[in-house]
Amino acid sequence: MTRPSEQLPHPPTGTDRTARRLSRRTLLGGLAAGSALTVAGCSASSGAPGNKKHVEVYVWTNGPAIDANFRARVQMFNKHFAGKYSAHINFLPYDQFWQKVDLQYAAHKPFDMYYWDVQAYAQYKRGLLQDEESVVGKSGITDPAKYRTQLYDPWRFDGKNLYVIPDNVQSMALFYNRDHFDDARLSYPDPTWTYDRVIETARKLKKTSGAKVTRWGFDVGDLGGTWWGIQTLSWAAGTAFVDRPLEPRKFRFTEPANVAALKFIQDLMWDEHIAPRPDERAAIGQQNGGFQSGTYAMTPVGTWNIATYKQMKGNWAMTSLPLYQGKSIAPYWLGGWVIPKNSPALSAAQAFATWSATTFQEQMAKDHDWIPLQNAARESAAMLKGMPRGFADAMKKLPEARIGDIYTQNMQKIFSEPFANSIEQLLARKVTPHAAAKQMQDGATELLA
Repeated sequence: MTRPSEQLPHPPTGTDRTARRLSRRTLLGGLAAGSALTVAGCSASSGAPGNKKHVEVYVWTNGPAIDANFRARVQMFNKHFAGKYSAHINFLPYDQFWQKVDLQYAAHKPFDMYYWDVQAYAQYKRGLLQDEESVVGKSGITDPAKYRTQLYDPWRFDGKNLYVIPDNVQSMALFYNRDHFDDARLSYPDPTWTYDRVIETARKLKKTSGAKVTRWGFDVGDLGGTWWGIQTLSWAAGTAFVDRPLEPRKFRFTEPANVAALKFIQDLMWDEHIAPRPDERAAIGQQNGGFQSGTYAMTPVGTWNIATYKQMKGNWAMTSLPLYQGKSIAPYWLGGWVIPKNSPALSAAQAFATWSATTFQEQMAKDHDWIPLQNAARESAAMLKGMPRGFADAMKKLPEARIGDIYTQNMQKIFSEPFANSIEQLLARKVTPHAAAKQMQDGATELLA
């Protein structure tokens, strides 16, 4: 499932804005509001599990195409389980979603089930989520011969049990406009490319008309403005932003390798100027520009953009993230289903979630909006047919990929305040990389305490 970004200093508009809003990650206000909400009377003892045969499924809206596929999924579930279970899907705007989830818990009327995002980790900490380990085991989702089960480990919050039922995986890749490369008679990016080669090629792809840039060779995309995008450079350099992703005890923003990563991104916009600066990005957004409109030749963004980029008129493709200091480490995220411990439709909700992760995986591959967890479905001809060139190369990075989320109750606030504010200043070159790192370090450490 796509999810809004922690914050882009200058959010895109038009179709690119839609893609980013749907992405795992925009809507700072929604994130802050959802994480800041205090839920009175919300505890693990509220209510009792029910056995309704009809389940109300809650997701945030993802735009017409993906929402339509969700509706079709529910119809398939209803047909498959006719006479036993039924389901109905409900869509909420992301900026209202988590407030509504928490309010339902506070009223002792939790949703039957809802889609996972990191905000739900705080609900796990309050003892509100159903332990799904036995259900997942019986369904076959934990069979390492059929699923890449090591990807689940970060979701075993207590070290052994799954509290969310996963059904898809997403990652990050370098997307590029094939027409631009053909026009410049340049070879396409592939897994051997380094960021140095990206910079060199972007210089050749950049086009100007007088003082105006008509085509940018590169855009920082999720590499700038999202913490998990920047952290891919930190990982490649042998460090990270935190000492551990589950309940971190220490931030590492001021480590030299992390400061160097911040400088690298700032330099792409200012010293190299192969990528638009914040004010230029804002102007492009106002003109309904971006990768989809052909304004950017290359951009590193999440794989959830595939569904949106398919609407492009031009030819495009993707490959794995470029090598940075000799390595390429991508983030990954699991999409899946949260079922409250006291869900009014516990068995029906578990049936929907496990069916989505097993029987439905083949159809998920055909729909191309999510990437199936099931190996056979993800690697099937149906999945690869119609997918962009380089998709398989990007998927080969999954075994080395690292979880793109950090799990602690205050993490949304940390990334929507000290981190986002500092990155905005960094990209606008109002602060040095070291100063930005120190601001993040101090602010994040205070919120973690």
